[in-house]
Amino acid sequence: MSVAKRKTGSGETDYYYYAFSLKGKRYRGVCTGCTTKPAALAFEKKIREISQALSEQKSVGALVENFKRELTGGDTITLDAAFELYMSKPHRKQPGIQQQQINQSQWNDFVAFMHETYSEIEQLDRVARFHAEAYIRRLREHGRFVQKITYRRSYQGKTVAHSYDTQTQLSGRTVNAFHKTLKSVFAKLQEDAGILYNPFDFDMMDNNSESRDAFTPAELKLIGNHLDPFVRPLFIVGICTGLSEGDICTLRWNEIRDERWIVRKRRKTGAALEIPILPPLAKFLHEQKSLSYDNEYILPEHAAMYANNPSGISYRVKSFLEGLGIQTTRTGRNRGRATSVKDVHSLRHTFAYMAGVYQIPLPVVQSILGHMSPEMTKHYQAHADREAKEKYLAQMPDFIGYSEVKVIGSPNDGLREDLLQKIRELPAAKLENVADFLHSL
Repeated sequence: MSVAKRKTGSGETDYYYYAFSLKGKRYRGVCTGCTTKPAALAFEKKIREISQALSEQKSVGALVENFKRELTGGDTITLDAAFELYMSKPHRKQPGIQQQQINQSQWNDFVAFMHETYSEIEQLDRVARFHAEAYIRRLREHGRFVQKITYRRSYQGKTVAHSYDTQTQLSGRTVNAFHKTLKSVFAKLQEDAGILYNPFDFDMMDNNSESRDAFTPAELKLIGNHLDPFVRPLFIVGICTGLSEGDICTLRWNEIRDERWIVRKRRKTGAALEIPILPPLAKFLHEQKSLSYDNEYILPEHAAMYANNPSGISYRVKSFLEGLGIQTTRTGRNRGRATSVKDVHSLRHTFAYMAGVYQIPLPVVQSILGHMSPEMTKHYQAHADREAKEKYLAQMPDFIGYSEVKVIGSPNDGLREDLLQKIRELPAAKLENVADFLHSL
């Protein structure tokens, strides 16, 4: 080993320099930051060890794989600690609490798979493409790795433990949701962990999922004639606004503006919503004030259930619909298990469908529903102002029979209004003539 300071015109250098030979090759350089000989010797020893290891690599690929942490400057991040670090990073859209729990459950399932199947892999940067492909293949063929899910929920002041067996067949959409979460975790921590490539950066599978159906006018009439106290608010708010189940249940009184507008952000996407309050909803809100105006939520019972047992909302709605003879599930094309096709979320589809039937412009509908992901939607949304929303939503009829809503927008509306105006201006004597004429038609 050889370290020494170099002579200069004014004496010698502040730092030490190293010089050694290895396998016929000469290595020279500065001992960075070393002003004492012991520190310089330790630095030179480290450089010699790295050079020895580098000289033993068989290929460029082996060199990159074995020295990627030195090349990237990444830290050691374990699989167990990765998700918490991932959530501490800034996100373009911060997911809600419920979505965070879903994402963590998906990550935990992958970690359990790795611990059991590839126990030697403990660090994030050691996960390779074939590990990722093996896990996604497991999801596609056998479902989640953890077959029994245990969780705790608070109910009437007590914490109760629950568990259930997971499904052995997952839809393409569900598998892709896992894939997306895992890919996102690796992408967000790529620089921190010194990851050279994202192991989950490969094609997702086709969805092939069953989508929700809209309620038909006949079904809505049937529903409107049999609404019970629990289901009634969900259908009135949902059919008049297109809000999702979570947004209906957590709607607050302070989001009602001037008794004419709902102004809030979507729980799922954070999209800002401004929705005109239609007459059926206005009537319902007026009645509801005497029941819950002193509460933060318009529907306190539903808000509490959504917070503690969200599946209970869907269960009660489906039970109500099935009691009316309305089919709520359908067996998927490529899977044996039934999937939900009619539930609370179907009200959003119904809202969009009926808006299309009554020729409400697409940008207005998208603005109300809060669909902001496609770029074209964002472009259209800019043209849907409050006046346009009020004008076009007033055309939608009250299919559940909660109030009389005038359907406008017919091509003959102008002529009808002209006739009505002329009738209003007629003297009483001539009104009798008009009445006689109308009776003769």
